[in-house]
Amino acid sequence: MQRPRLVTLLAALALFLAFSYFLAGLLLYTGKINLDEFLSRMPQLEGMKDVFLHTAEVFTLLFGLLYLLTGLGLLGMKNWARALARGLAVFGLLSALVQMLQAFSSKDAGAFLLAAIGGGIYYWAFYYLGQPAIRAAFRPAPPPGSAPPPPLPPGPDSSA
Repeated sequence: MQRPRLVTLLAALALFLAFSYFLAGLLLYTGKINLDEFLSRMPQLEGMKDVFLHTAEVFTLLFGLLYLLTGLGLLGMKNWARALARGLAVFGLLSALVQMLQAFSSKDAGAFLLAAIGGGIYYWAFYYLGQPAIRAAFRPAPPPGSAPPPPLPPGPDSSA
């Protein structure tokens, strides 16, 4: 089955996020991103600055790798990539919720709106990749000479 256009879009977004995470990790590692102002607001981390920075570098690169694998797997129509994308969407939803709460408490309407839009995109990706027609598109092709699979129900991207 041909790859749906929206799956291609999600793969491109995942590859963009992978590039962004790798760039942020590189900038953290080289010291071009300075977290001193952020850490100054949390005095409980005073003696753990180096550990915190190293942990941030590792997690940034880990998420970059996960998004890279997801993007490449979605382009290859791999079912594990669909599942990984749904898992990353859950993390994205949780992150958007935290950002919305922080923006609400600091009365920053712009940040709240951006976090809500990001959360909506993550929710849409989670929902879309769970649709029966999309799940069926990620199934492997039947071997030659076998009975044809039952017709797919019309889905949101059946025109692709």
